[in-house]
Amino acid sequence: MLQISFKRIISYTSAILCISACIGDLVLIYVFGNQIPGYNQLTDTLSSLGVSSSPVAAEASMWSVILGLIFVFFAIGFKLVYQLHGKETRKAFWLIVLYGLGEGVASGVFRADRIKGELTNIAILHDLLGGIGIIAVLLLPFVMQKIFTQFSFPLFYRYSRIVWLVGIISTVLFSFRLQVFEGTFLYTYSGLWQRIFLVDYYIYFFVIAIMIIKGTHKMQSKTH
Repeated sequence: MLQISFKRIISYTSAILCISACIGDLVLIYVFGNQIPGYNQLTDTLSSLGVSSSPVAAEASMWSVILGLIFVFFAIGFKLVYQLHGKETRKAFWLIVLYGLGEGVASGVFRADRIKGELTNIAILHDLLGGIGIIAVLLLPFVMQKIFTQFSFPLFYRYSRIVWLVGIISTVLFSFRLQVFEGTFLYTYSGLWQRIFLVDYYIYFFVIAIMIIKGTHKMQSKTH
């Protein structure tokens, strides 16, 4: 009984933290951006908030690390609630962990600095590890569909498809930020595509967090 109660507390806390972090990140992105002269939420990338020349570099980098660790904790909470699904839950766990470590922790530790217009080695590492995190979270809906099947959770199953579709489209659009596309509409609004991706998956995490909270109530009922 004590073990179930402990798992319930961890899972419930992780879900609440995830919801708070997703909302908080969107707010802080806007707040940090307003502290940088000339920063445009639609055209400038999120990575530019944490470059060394940014007046909020320290704050943005620190928050990115904290956010990543919250996602890792969220992955633990998810695993505790849905561990009966075996390997599919473990897959989802590691995908969320990779997202938290890649797009969160690594992006905060390794800044996307440029020298004479060229990415530094640290910035290349920033992009590489962040890319691994993005690939991981893009795969997440497919694993979730095996846990929450079309038969048992038809709405969530279809929603997972929509999340992946919006995610892959926004990722492709964001890839047009390469120099070869400079001057085009797709290149100019790279910040917009990145934010669409972020909102898409944050809402998805929000929904999963609500499902975790409901799952903790079922865990609680087993103790009575």
